[in-house]
Amino acid sequence: MPAGQSWSYCCPDTRCCPAEGTPLGVPGTSAIAAAAAYAGLRVEGTLKEMTARLAPLGPPAAGPQERALDIAGAALVPRMLGEADRETVRAETLALAGRLLDRYRNAPAAGRNEGAAGADARDDRLLTDEEAATVILGLQDRVTRDWAAEWMEGEDAVPALRLWRALARRCAGAYAEHAAAPLALAGWVAWSGGDEPGARVALGRALELDPEYVFARLLHGACNSGLDPEPLRQCLRRQRAARGLGAAAVQG
Repeated sequence: MPAGQSWSYCCPDTRCCPAEGTPLGVPGTSAIAAAAAYAGLRVEGTLKEMTARLAPLGPPAAGPQERALDIAGAALVPRMLGEADRETVRAETLALAGRLLDRYRNAPAAGRNEGAAGADARDDRLLTDEEAATVILGLQDRVTRDWAAEWMEGEDAVPALRLWRALARRCAGAYAEHAAAPLALAGWVAWSGGDEPGARVALGRALELDPEYVFARLLHGACNSGLDPEPLRQCLRRQRAARGLGAAAVQG
């Protein structure tokens, strides 16, 4: 294979992942820096601090959240496993996640003196236990997670990152491994916005919980290899556009 090129192991679309490969992006280039600045993402904090932002909630908050996950699981898992209701659950999950994204987008920005812990505590208060449980369970579906990954740039990036971090913290008790999905999404948004250290921490944590989580493994490997996330962003943009056209056709 020629040096300086990359190939996707998961994307069959030759428009964004051509057979001859894609030139490797160089970390720290103006394009990545501009993307990070536009998204509003900041690289900050020590490894310990970044890891703490993803840790599950402890008592007393963990108990009610775990009970909410029990209730949501009993209601949603049978529907997710059934052919008739699976698409409906996907649509419901994405619609709720979209409303939560708007809630985070419209919430006042964290103050400079608030610190990461204070900002995260404020983000946690924006979610009810029931809302968090519903989206966490819904994201265990691969297709739903892939749709949620479309919120990775522009005005979506910062609220999406805050939401995925908050959901990862809500995976309490017996549901710790469920955090692999929101952690992988948080890692993807961070990487897409140029925050490679934050991406590695989130994706590494996802793999600690589930070493076989393919989405996190692929993103972790690509981020560590210095690849450019733009080809994947292009695929997700096309996916989003195709879903929009499909929905319009059905309504028409």
